[in-house]
This record gives sequence, structure tokens and C-alpha cells, in this order.
Amino acid sequence: MPIDVAQAVRDTITLVQIDSQNPGALEGACARWVRQRLEYAGIDVMTQAVQPGRDNIVARVQGTGTGPRLVLLAHMDTVPVGDGWTVPALEGLTRNGRIYGRGAADMKSGLAVAINLMAALARESAPPREVILCATVDEEGPQMAGAHALVAADIVTPDDQVLALEPTGLRLRIAQVGLRWMELTVQGRMAHAGRAHLGIDANHVMARVVERLKEQVAALPYRDDMLGRPLFTCGTLRGGIATNVVPPSCHAQFDVRLVPPMTTADAEALVRSVVEEVLPAFPGAGYALRGLGAARPPIHAAADCHLIEHLRDAYLSVVGRPLESGGADGHEAYTDASMIAALTGSRSCTVFGPGSSDHAHTADEFVPISDIEHAAGVLEHMIECW
Repeated sequence: MPIDVAQAVRDTITLVQIDSQNPGALEGACARWVRQRLEYAGIDVMTQAVQPGRDNIVARVQGTGTGPRLVLLAHMDTVPVGDGWTVPALEGLTRNGRIYGRGAADMKSGLAVAINLMAALARESAPPREVILCATVDEEGPQMAGAHALVAADIVTPDDQVLALEPTGLRLRIAQVGLRWMELTVQGRMAHAGRAHLGIDANHVMARVVERLKEQVAALPYRDDMLGRPLFTCGTLRGGIATNVVPPSCHAQFDVRLVPPMTTADAEALVRSVVEEVLPAFPGAGYALRGLGAARPPIHAAADCHLIEHLRDAYLSVVGRPLESGGADGHEAYTDASMIAALTGSRSCTVFGPGSSDHAHTADEFVPISDIEHAAGVLEHMIECW
């Protein structure tokens, strides 16, 4: 069941050339290409409508025996191109053993490897158990709508072994910090700055809230051996209407990173409690707090699950050294595998793939071609021994 690595490299380049920025062009053109590529390989493919013009692509290769299914995840959207590039962002330039372009690492190389694994399975013989590829939409969006749709339709179930081929530098991301985004609006009272005592400075209230949240999150007694400590960031802050006017309102968006045993509800409760501690010092001030995007609890896969045991064995056989895991990589953005684990309660969802998370979402994003080769070899060996 040899995977055509040269074709996986060519497919990576083609995928980078298809604009699928989110927000932006989105995944329509990419989804059409992925479907055609899989059908050309003789694979059964279905389209799952997620949102208007945005479809998950689901491909299946039937297995011959019993045992858990393997589900491969690869999202089709990328973050926006942004500024600062020194190479073309959407040309798939190859230079010095690397493929450059938006999505090269995150995660069109992983998608290309998955496509060519499915093609190899279809060419040779049926695997020991069914293998499914889910090419998803909206992984880079706040709602992660593609992953939610897969679970809602029972396309992915709690019994599946789930692997997202996200960029990990060919390390195992066995755990993932949780994440809760929130928007806080503080209502004050407008007044002339020369008569500031008649107003309520909403910016001042917000500053107190942010400072106290920084202190309280830093003081939380939680530390995970793999994921570290909780983190708090005030990502955006805007308030006021003019220099000489007491600000009547202030709006901020918060990013709270969670480690066990914290929950997303704990994060919301912490923010609310701090706001309600601060407000009595500003009589007449009010607030509104709402969650942004999907709630994302911290996730730990089971080290002895079928997928991770086979992935470790395959990596050792192909690369010649043990598969490393952990490190700062755990604080990277949530993946579809993490979202599926959160929605299903599964502890058999993990992340491993070509390219480094250090190079994702950056200018001059790239993936080493050697990573594509190694990822393909590891997956091929894992399937043979499944």
C-alpha cells in the first residue's frame, strides 16, 4: 500500500494555489477540487452541507475486518494571507526542500497526505477496518461549524479513532488547552470631561476589570504537567467617543486558556465574578457578558488508545526514534480533533502532522517536503498494522 509521496507534494502545491481564506474566499473551490481528486482515485465520496456554499467532504474506504474505524481530519480553510510575505502567498513556491504559501503547513500538506493515503488504500486492497477522511470547513472560524456538523450527523462517533493531520512538527499532540472567548461591554455615563464627576468612565471600569482578571488568573492553583498554567489575554479593547468626553461605554474581547480541571463555565464564572466585584466602586455602571464562538474545554487523549499506540509504533519503525509529545505545542489553537473530543467525550482523538505550528499563521508559511514524506510513511505503516 505505498503512498505516492511525489503526488502528495504536487497535491500540496495545487491546494496552496486554491484560495480558501477564512474569512475571505472560503472553502468552495477547495472542496470541489478535493471531491474531484478523491473521485478520480475511485473513492466513495459524499458532500455534507454545513452552511450555504460551505460543504464538508467525506470519503470512505471500506475495511475487511473488525476493530475501530480510523477517521482522518483535515480542514480546507486557511487564515487570511496578511502582510509581510517575501514569497508569493498563493503560488505554492518550492525552494530549498520547502513548499511555501498560505496553508502549506496549516494544513494543506496534511490534507494532501490524507488524500493520497485514501488513494493508496483504494488502489491496493481494503484496510483491516474502515478508514474515513473528513475534509472540513470552518476550522479557522470561531464556531468550528464543520466539526460540529460531523458529530451532529453521526458521521464521526465516540467509538472512532480520530486523527487530525495538523502541523505538529511530526510530534504527537496528545493534550490540548481549553479556550473560551468572551466579549464584555461596560456601560458608563457620558459627560463633559470638564465635569467628569457627573459621568461614569466606562474605560476606567474596564481597566480595573482587566487588571483584576490578570491577577486572578495568574493566582489560580491549576497547573498541568503537559499544558502548563491558565492564561488570560484582553485581545481587543475599544471605548470612548472623543478626548474631551467621559466614555459612555467600553468593549473588550477576552481570551482565556484553560487547563484541567477547569471548564469553560468556570472561565465565564470567573469573569462575571470579577466584573461584579469591580462595579460597586462605580455606582450606576452596568455590563453585559457573552460568549464568542464555540466553548472549547481542555482535552487529554488516552495514551493507551488504539490510535496512539499504533501511531507510536509506526513512527518508531519509520523514523527510527520514539515519537515525542508535549511541549509548548499544547497551547496552540484548538483543532477539529479537539472539538470532536469535546462534543463526544472521546479520549481517542489526537493530532499529528507535517509542518510546524511555529510556521502556521505566519508570513512565508512553509512545510518541509521531508515532513510530507515522513508523515506519509508513518500513516502507511500504521494502517498496515492497524
